[in-house]
Amino acid sequence: MRGRVKLSLLLAGLICGACGEVSMPRRPDLPASVSPGWTRKSYEASAPPPGLPDPAAPVCWKAEYAGTGSSAEVWACGYRGSGSAFDAEQRARAEANTVKFQEGNYLVIAKWNGGSRAEVTALIRAVQRSLQTK
Repeated sequence: MRGRVKLSLLLAGLICGACGEVSMPRRPDLPASVSPGWTRKSYEASAPPPGLPDPAAPVCWKAEYAGTGSSAEVWACGYRGSGSAFDAEQRARAEANTVKFQEGNYLVIAKWNGGSRAEVTALIRAVQRSLQTK
């Protein structure tokens, strides 16, 4: 009887463990170009950007954009849950010419050099729209 109880508990634990497993988000489809004049030059897997909290274990991708006399680096970091992405966004270091926001399971950090406020805003909004669930 005692062996049956242990076996039942072990099986229940294995079944529940498999049900709770959540996969990491896939590479998001960031825009290849954004008006006025932003063009994506590269987009690949990357280490997390500097300033993210240490306990975080996201999967990150980095896109580099070029505009007219400007450039931007955009990291999209996927987490297992939106709560983890939100926590990382709250704890990530703030810097000049940098914007950070959470959209679903993704934390996005964008850094730019040059460009008008309207150009940078257009890029950030396009990236945010690309991450919104449909």
